[in-house]
Amino acid sequence: MKIVKTTYFKTGVMLVCIAVTAFTLSRYALLIQHFLKVQYNWQFELLMVLGMLFFQYPFIYRNTWQLKLEYYFNMLLVSLMGAVLLWPLLIVNHFEYCVDLVNIIYFFAVVWVMFGEHKRIVAKLSLPVFISYTWLLYRFIILIFIL
Repeated sequence: MKIVKTTYFKTGVMLVCIAVTAFTLSRYALLIQHFLKVQYNWQFELLMVLGMLFFQYPFIYRNTWQLKLEYYFNMLLVSLMGAVLLWPLLIVNHFEYCVDLVNIIYFFAVVWVMFGEHKRIVAKLSLPVFISYTWLLYRFIILIFIL
């Protein structure tokens, strides 16, 4: 029974992570919209986050259900952490617009922190380290299409 409760709890937390991440990144995208080929909104980011889950699946599908859940749970927590780290930038830009270079450098600094945390979690879960690089690969593929 504990495993069911844990599964429901983690699923609920993952849904919150997805929603907050999608909303936050859609707000950040407004700062750099003039660089993007697509109209970037929370629905687009929601699809990107869900796409990331599907993109990662082939690399973890042979693992147990519990390990897959644990990986997705932790990966989405890292995404939430990245979203929260973007809030100070969004707040500053709300009151006084920062130049594009500052917004972009800050964003990539957050990505760097997220990548380090992702690698740490992947090692903790005893998953192959290349999974962290597939996470980056997915985001770079998306970046090619939106820039």
